[in-house]
Amino acid sequence: MSSDEQALFLGGSDKERLYLKDDVFVSECGVRVVVKATDIPGVDMRDTVARHKARYFQLGLFCRPDLRLLDFPCGSGYAAEVLAPLHISYTGLDFDKTTVEYARRTYGRYRAGYDVGDLRNPELPREGYDVVGCIEGLEHIELDRQDGLIGALRDALVPGGVLVVSSPEARSGVSGPSADNAYHLGELTRADFLSLLSRHFNSSQIEIVTQEATLTTGFKNTCLYGICHKPEQGSHAAA
Repeated sequence: MSSDEQALFLGGSDKERLYLKDDVFVSECGVRVVVKATDIPGVDMRDTVARHKARYFQLGLFCRPDLRLLDFPCGSGYAAEVLAPLHISYTGLDFDKTTVEYARRTYGRYRAGYDVGDLRNPELPREGYDVVGCIEGLEHIELDRQDGLIGALRDALVPGGVLVVSSPEARSGVSGPSADNAYHLGELTRADFLSLLSRHFNSSQIEIVTQEATLTTGFKNTCLYGICHKPEQGSHAAA
């Protein structure tokens, strides 16, 4: 068997996880990993990369030098490079151990640390971050696990901190698994998205931003972004 046959391949035409830079390395468990920058046939990759990077500019609005930012899930970790000019302290968490290794190798120099984390069972330091991003993560867990995630992200914020969380709006008009993307286990309607956030943040401190985009599945959809401000003082539940 050749070394290529034994290798783990990431990126390329895979639609679910975006990789921006090629790399070849041996993982901590001894597997040869070959990463190719994502290039999906029939998809405008310039538009796709621009859209993925631009989402993090919403986080950038709240970043200042030395603030602590959590990116969960971080995917291949490129947000550290996007936000590097703001001189933050960046932490990225993702479920896939090999992708975390790639992120460390590729973006670790940008005051960035990476580790494994599970959206279904988030283990986060209380009041450990000034800014938290959950970009294209919420829809990857089931509806009955989403409250636990948002609660954990809120608790991980310092008083006065900001959470930016996204979800594609459920095209079916009913919250639940997507018919278009098998990896999306819990897409939300706009009303259910706002309701979820309002159970953990004061409703007056939640802003919803929307964007129409053509996703890598080929479908045009509305992307919902919730910008949630944790009060300096206040109760856990919405007022």
